[in-house]
Amino acid sequence: MSNYYIYGSELNDPIIRELVKNAPDVEINTESPDWKEEVASVKYPDYLHPTEPEDEGKYNAFTNPDGAKNDKGHLGDKTFKNLFAKKSPKFSTFDLSPNLGTEIDGIQLSELDDAGKNDLALFIETRGLVVFRNQDLRDKSPQFSSDFGKYFGPLHVHPISLSPKGHPELLVTYRKAGDSSRYAKAFAGTHNLGAWHSDISFEEYPASFSFFVALEAPPSGGDTVFLDTREAYRRLSPPLQKFFESLTVIHSNYYQNLRGLLKNKVPKVKADYFTEHPLVRTHPVTGEKALFYSRAFVQRIKGVKPHESAAILNLLNEHVLNNPEFQVRATHRGTDSRTVIAWDNRLTLHTATTDFLQHETGPRHHYRITVLGEKPYLEQEDEAKNGQSNGHSNGHANGLSNGSSK
Repeated sequence: MSNYYIYGSELNDPIIRELVKNAPDVEINTESPDWKEEVASVKYPDYLHPTEPEDEGKYNAFTNPDGAKNDKGHLGDKTFKNLFAKKSPKFSTFDLSPNLGTEIDGIQLSELDDAGKNDLALFIETRGLVVFRNQDLRDKSPQFSSDFGKYFGPLHVHPISLSPKGHPELLVTYRKAGDSSRYAKAFAGTHNLGAWHSDISFEEYPASFSFFVALEAPPSGGDTVFLDTREAYRRLSPPLQKFFESLTVIHSNYYQNLRGLLKNKVPKVKADYFTEHPLVRTHPVTGEKALFYSRAFVQRIKGVKPHESAAILNLLNEHVLNNPEFQVRATHRGTDSRTVIAWDNRLTLHTATTDFLQHETGPRHHYRITVLGEKPYLEQEDEAKNGQSNGHSNGHANGLSNGSSK
C-alpha cells in the first residue's frame, strides 16, 4: 500500500513533539531573557514585534467573494506602459526563464499610480514571478506597505507569524544571524528544510499576490526557488489532465498551528482549517489552468480510498516538484540589493533555501504582504466559451514579448 508523507505529521508522535518543543529557536523566542537584545541587533527592529496576548484569537474569516471579478489584472494594459512609465536611465529587465520570472531594476514600486499597479498585477499574472531590485518599500512605514497591498485586495493575517506592532497583516520571517555551527543543528534530522507551497492554501480564499520585502539577507544564498504550476499542468497527457480536473484536494494548517503551539507562539487566528480546493484551477484573468498542489498543506484527495489518495499525491509529488525545466531561483543578493520579490500564488509554488547555514552571516529577515485572491475554481470549456463566467479576460497568456519591456 502506498504511503504519502503529510508535512508535520511526525508531530503525531509524542517523542517528536517533545523534541520540537525543546529544540533551540532558529527564529526568535519572545519569552527568552535575551530577546530584546536580539531585536536591538537587527537593522529593522520594528519588524520583530511579538504578538500581544490580547491579539490571541482576534482574527478570523478572511474572505474575498468578488476576488475573481475585482482582480486588478483585468484593468492592466497588455503593453505594461503604465508600469514602466517612470523608468530610470538605468532601467533593465532580464527574464529568469522563457516562461517564468523576470528581474527588473529601474522602477520604484512605491511610486506607481493606480494605472501602474494595474499593469503590475497583469505583469505578475503573465510572468508568474517578478524580482525587483533597489526598492524603498522597507524604508517606508508599515502602514505604507499595508496600503500598497490593499490596493490589490484584502490582506491576510497569518495565524502564528511575527509582525510589526499594529500591523498583523504584515507577516515577518526571521532566521537568526550565526556561524557554521547552525548547519549541523539544522540538518541533524533531515536532508532538506524546503517546503514547497502556495501561500495560505488552507484558506477558503487563498493568496493571489505575495510581495516579499528583504530587510536583511545573506550576501548569497537564502534565496527562494519557484516552479510554474501552469507548465506542470501542460506537461501532463490529456487523459491525465482530465482525470486531475475531476479531483478535489484537502488543504490544512493543522500541523503548522500545532508546531506554533509547541513553540509557545501566540495564535492570532485560533482555527484549524481543512479546506477543499480543486486540484486544477483556472486563473481569473489569463484563463490559464494550473495544478493547485500546495505540497506543504495538502492532506489528501477527497472521495477516494487512502491508498488511492497516496498514489495520486506521490505521482504529483514526483511530477510537480522534481522537474528543473520549470523551476527558477529568485536571488535576494544581500541586504544592499533592496530586493522585493512578487509572485502569483495561483500560478506558482515556492520554497525558501537554507544553503547559507555553513557560513557566518547576518540574519535573514523579510516581511510579506499577502493579498487574498478568489476562491479557487475550475472553469469548464463550455463556460469559457460562453462569456468567461468567473470574470477572466482572454489574451494575456505567456508570450507578451516574454513579459519584458526592454
